[in-house]
Amino acid sequence: MSPGRERAEGDSMSTSSSIGDEAAFLPRLRSLLGEVTTTPSRNGRMVAWVSLADPKALVPAASALKQIGARLSVITAFARDPAGASPLAYTFDVAGDTVTLRLRVEADAGVETIVPIFRNADWLEREVMELFDVRITGRPHNRRLFLDESVDGQALERLLPLSIVSNAASTELLFDRIAEAAKAGRDDGGEA
Repeated sequence: MSPGRERAEGDSMSTSSSIGDEAAFLPRLRSLLGEVTTTPSRNGRMVAWVSLADPKALVPAASALKQIGARLSVITAFARDPAGASPLAYTFDVAGDTVTLRLRVEADAGVETIVPIFRNADWLEREVMELFDVRITGRPHNRRLFLDESVDGQALERLLPLSIVSNAASTELLFDRIAEAAKAGRDDGGEA
């Protein structure tokens, strides 16, 4: 039986926060990361968000989460805000509960890699760099995963409207538009 799951009366399984007693866990999380916002999920698991005011806080926050047994689940990039900053969300699983670190990376700045802490961050960071043109420093290599080096950054934002992405029809369309642009001798998918 996985941690945090206990056998209830009968054959059904009941779930509770697998981190343990939320009242005991939250002070520890707050002492490591600062202000934490939480909500319970429908299945009794805890969902927590931490907004990092400075991208330099990412590495210490990721290290703190690693110390309590967290696993990196995903890194999500969002469209640039009006000031040109890239919002990022690093989502971690802590024994069935979710902790998300939110931060903004200014257009002319970058964020330090967390690959030395979480090896699986390698491809996730490369995807964010390639498709959203976010600079991630301290990486051992920055080879692209999907797009040719001739395609400039922010390809996803420029070539696909959000409505198409939200309908999960983005991958084929993105590559079709890049191929069309390449044939026409341009890499932005726009008018020549």
